[in-house]
Amino acid sequence: MDTLTYRPRIVRRGLTYSFINIPPSSTTASKPYILFLHGFPSGSADWRHQITHFSGKGYGVFVPDLLGYGASSKPSDTAWYKGKDMAADLMEILDAEGIRGKLLGVGHDWGSFLLSRMANYYPDRFLKYVFLDVGYSAPGAGLSLQVLHFIDGMVKEKLGYSVFGYFLFFNEEDAGKLMDEHPDSTLSLFHSRDEELGKKYLGAQGGFRTWLSQAKTAEWPNYLTEKERAALLMHFSIENGGFGPATNWYRVQTQGLNEDDEKEIPKENYTLTHPTLLFTCQNFITKAADMAGQMRPLAPDFTVKETQAGHWIMLELPDEVNQELEGFFEK
Repeated sequence: MDTLTYRPRIVRRGLTYSFINIPPSSTTASKPYILFLHGFPSGSADWRHQITHFSGKGYGVFVPDLLGYGASSKPSDTAWYKGKDMAADLMEILDAEGIRGKLLGVGHDWGSFLLSRMANYYPDRFLKYVFLDVGYSAPGAGLSLQVLHFIDGMVKEKLGYSVFGYFLFFNEEDAGKLMDEHPDSTLSLFHSRDEELGKKYLGAQGGFRTWLSQAKTAEWPNYLTEKERAALLMHFSIENGGFGPATNWYRVQTQGLNEDDEKEIPKENYTLTHPTLLFTCQNFITKAADMAGQMRPLAPDFTVKETQAGHWIMLELPDEVNQELEGFFEK
């Protein structure tokens, strides 16, 4: 990643996006671009193993730092983070970069949500879709605070634990400040493979506030080197904007700001009309949601790859992910 060049581009909304754009190699110009979309708390660097692999195979690779991250703009107003608008931002940049061919779309976490909206609004711009851990998000599946509390109660009654404590915490006024004060606590917990720790301090309501207030830390996973951990901490440092802006991806949902836009999406665009692959992971939050079961009715050409990885599968199992992606892209 140290040798890759980021470029900025300002979109019509006046926002700046920073991104990596590696064109297809001249000897394999027929290979398409792959669009990689990251989630929270992360950034474009989380795709480093895929960038190296697929650019080396001759694919074009386009990897942005999404709104609220890295050198991209970090507006504080939640309304800037609407799915329709962010999807349009990326399409505008792709067009300006001369990337007008059909894309292979890959999303993880909130990147899966944005890929979902790009698929709804611009289905003709894609060849295939891939979702890692977090699956396709159909329009109209609102996550207001009331809905979150209702779902959380149902999950706790059925499975014995909560899953949305952290999501609710991000709607509290001092959430960003607390995370900025305890970046190691924040990032080590999100990367922890200790499921019981996650249930107690991420899933349970009030758990994440307790975790941060007590400055607890979890054991970092071995898929991150010391240098990579330091880079991730710097990525979310106060000097670089902290965690607060990125939590708007959560608040735009709880405030219902996507609902009017999503009502305008044609019903026929709810279905994913291109081949779709889902990687399932051993993540207590997504396991409770049964991502594959939710997606099947909306993805006629659907493949599921079950794995033993945690949430950060592209970092934990890069070779397996790259092999599966390559096979899916080329069949």
